[in-house]
Order: sequence, then C-alpha cells, then structure tokens
Amino acid sequence: MLYCRGVIMNRPVRWMREEIIVTVLVLTVLAAIEPVCAYEGDPAFAGVTVSGRVLYTGSLPKPERVPVHRDSRFCGETVSIDKIHVERASSGIEDVVISLEGIGRGKPLVPDKTVITFENRTCRFLPRTNVAVVGSVLEILNSDPILHNTHMRIDSRSGPTIINVVQPAGVDVIIKTLQIAGFFDIRCDAHTFMQASMHVFEHPYFAMTDGTGRFEMAQVPPGTYRLRLWHEALGTRTKTITVPSTGSLTVDLGLSPEE
Repeated sequence: MLYCRGVIMNRPVRWMREEIIVTVLVLTVLAAIEPVCAYEGDPAFAGVTVSGRVLYTGSLPKPERVPVHRDSRFCGETVSIDKIHVERASSGIEDVVISLEGIGRGKPLVPDKTVITFENRTCRFLPRTNVAVVGSVLEILNSDPILHNTHMRIDSRSGPTIINVVQPAGVDVIIKTLQIAGFFDIRCDAHTFMQASMHVFEHPYFAMTDGTGRFEMAQVPPGTYRLRLWHEALGTRTKTITVPSTGSLTVDLGLSPEE
C-alpha cells in the first residue's frame, strides 16, 4: 500500500515502483532548479537613483543590405539593416537594455494598463528593441499597405510561440497582454528580414539607453547586484555594482564588438 497525504491507496506493486522512479526523477530535477521568488513591491520604498551612459568603443560596422523576395514593389529590392546606432558627438549607444539581476523587493511595479505600441511600418518593426513589465498591454499595428504577421517566440527563433498574429493591410489594432517574463524574439514570417526583440521583466528595475547612450533607474534598493547589459549586435555583458543607501550611483560603461 502507498500512503499519499494521509490517504491509503491500493496500487499494484509494479505501479508503485514506477511511481517511485518518477517521483525520484522529478525531485532530482526540482533540486537542480534555483528557486525564484516573486517580486514584492512596497509603496513606501525610497531607494536611490542609478544612472549612467553606455559608450561605444571601436570602429562602427557598415549597415547590412539584405534582398527582399516578397512585396519588393513596396519594400524595395533591398533593405538596409543598421543594428548599431551611435551618437557621433558622445559615442553613446542607443537601445542597450539595462537591468538588475537578483532583486526581489523594491518600488511597486508600473500599473497593469501600461500600453506598449509595436508597429509594422515601412517593412520594419518599430521599435526594433523594446522593454516592458509583465502585465503591460501590447498594441500591435500594421501601418503598411501589405500583409504582415508578428510572430513572438520565447528565448530564440526556435523557441515556443507566445504571440502570433496576422495583419492584412487596413486591419484594426490587435491588443494582447504580456503575461510572462523573458526575452521575446520577434519575426515576420512573410518578410524574413523583419526582426525585433522585446525584454519583459517581473520587476521594475530595467531601462533602455536613449539616443545619447544614457539610462536611469529610480528608487533602487541598496545592495550589491549584477548589472546586465544587452544589445542586439554586441551581446550581453554584466558588471557587479554596489548601490548605496543614500545619494545616487553613476555607472559609465563601454561596449565594443571586439570584447
């Protein structure tokens, strides 16, 4: 007999052995997974401001030109793809995603009704890189006179599909809620050169650099964290930072394709 939560269950011996093996395997897998605690928002939390700039070092690559095999009458025979945008005066890099790792408590999340607009326009996804928090509303818009689809997968191009919507020309805006956190790889299956990405977080401590490479995160709790940088063409970097309990913290960082 097998005792399960105080209930006596009569099972054949063979079933008992199989259940014991499965249980051991499940427990082994669970033990290997690092526990993840849900983020806790505190309305009374203060914290300090962490800001800085991400600068590009090295020579800039030339934009890539890719052929167009469908709807070339509207999109053009080729499309120029420039993944790295740098302000010449300051060397600041745009669209670098900044986030804190290992943070479980701090300021409240943004309201659930935060709206993120994601547009198909001139045979491109705009914006090409985006950030959001779980619970945000995603408005998907096709502004072109041709059919597009917005296919969002988790982690990579081969990952599970999260959202996949088809929008012929003139169709209404499609509204979806971002229900899970993670990195979303975004493609148009009709036009393979159209690519974008979205980072969805379970906490509010993230930012994206502006046209001059600047970023800012407010009300950051004191402590030591890993600051994570991600860029579409330059990859991922991390830096350990210590946030003070008062004042502010400025972090200037460099990114280069040679690193």
